[in-house]
Amino acid sequence: MEVFDQLAEKYQGEHSHNPYQAALTERIGALLPAGASVLDLGCGSGVPTAKALTESDHRVVGVDIAEGMLRLAREQVPGAEFVHADFAHLPDDFGKFDAVTAFFSLLMLSKANIERTLDKIAGWLKPGGYLGLGMVNFDADSIPVEFMGVPVTVSGYLEPDLSAVLEDHGFTVVSIETVSFTPTEGPPESQIFALAQLPG
Repeated sequence: MEVFDQLAEKYQGEHSHNPYQAALTERIGALLPAGASVLDLGCGSGVPTAKALTESDHRVVGVDIAEGMLRLAREQVPGAEFVHADFAHLPDDFGKFDAVTAFFSLLMLSKANIERTLDKIAGWLKPGGYLGLGMVNFDADSIPVEFMGVPVTVSGYLEPDLSAVLEDHGFTVVSIETVSFTPTEGPPESQIFALAQLPG
């Protein structure tokens, strides 16, 4: 998205220090065997997720639609592989991974496309693989909002609904929590972090 080409450095400055995202990333890294493969959907600038997982000796493939974000990611996380693509349109046979992460990237899709993408994620995961997910805690389907001064369209779920959607698409919810995170500049955001697992 052109929006995130424009906002790459500003977004990283305001959102890359989210302790809840860092904690879930660390938890996923610890659950995986050394050298495991992780697909990071909407990887942004590569910080903190791709960087942390690569430094934990995992193989990371990051996908993002914004070249501005990928430029930063390649500079900051040279040990990962980054792909310029719209992850919602990746092929079903894109690969097999031990884990998939999607922090605040699915919310850019409609709810119908979020659910289609969850089905794709289930296909990309190896049996027993993990999904780490970050979403904004509100109930909406493709509504226009202003994000960091620019207009975007977003979707969201309340925590019980997100849990149900994950279960409906074949995942077991390992943990899910709603937290409050305050970006460097801006009001607090209510966010949901979920760890789900594909049955083995």
